[in-house]
Amino acid sequence: MIHATRRFARRVVLLSLTFTSMPLGQGAAQEASLVAFDGTISKIDAATRARMTSSWHVGCPVSLERLRLLQLSYWGFDTKPHRGELVVHEEVASDVMAVMRALYEQRFPIEEMKLVDVYDGNDDKSMEANNTSAFNCRAVTGRPGVWSEHSYGRAIDINPVQNPYVRGRTVLPPSATAFENRARVRPGMIHANDRVVAAFTAIGWSWGGSWTSPKDYQHFSKSGR
Repeated sequence: MIHATRRFARRVVLLSLTFTSMPLGQGAAQEASLVAFDGTISKIDAATRARMTSSWHVGCPVSLERLRLLQLSYWGFDTKPHRGELVVHEEVASDVMAVMRALYEQRFPIEEMKLVDVYDGNDDKSMEANNTSAFNCRAVTGRPGVWSEHSYGRAIDINPVQNPYVRGRTVLPPSATAFENRARVRPGMIHANDRVVAAFTAIGWSWGGSWTSPKDYQHFSKSGR
């Protein structure tokens, strides 16, 4: 009986050592990794409309009634789940949500996901902040007077710093020059045939990184433009 008690005591000590030797924060990290994706699709209500005064105005090629607000989970560079927002056309809302779910479940890191209105509808400011965004009623970069696909809510830009717009020697945002070299693979970057491209290809969208010139590595659109 004494021997049995001693054996039991040794097991308790070993179990205690096992749990106390677990790195601090590991339990929290494991718990976070189990947080399920959550996403909702809503019409543009009065409160959201009031927040979109920079990205939408009278004369835009799509009405607010045809747009939808996506509120969803995304995986951050800090390896934690976050909540973000995108505005897209109603016709692509479910497909975009499916892609965002896939990227979250694959733990593809995204820096930020806010309405571009946070940056006064200024695409340069939004890119510099590495903001992932979709709808913005604006012209095509370098082509004044021509509506961007973002103006229709059928395009999205992901991690602009890791995936810059490149035309000749022009790199946008300017802080993304370190990512012009696509051979050096780093978190948050998008490459041909990777999981991000595959997810968008599955819903019939095209990637700007496959263009000859410019190369728009952050850009995905339904039309391919």
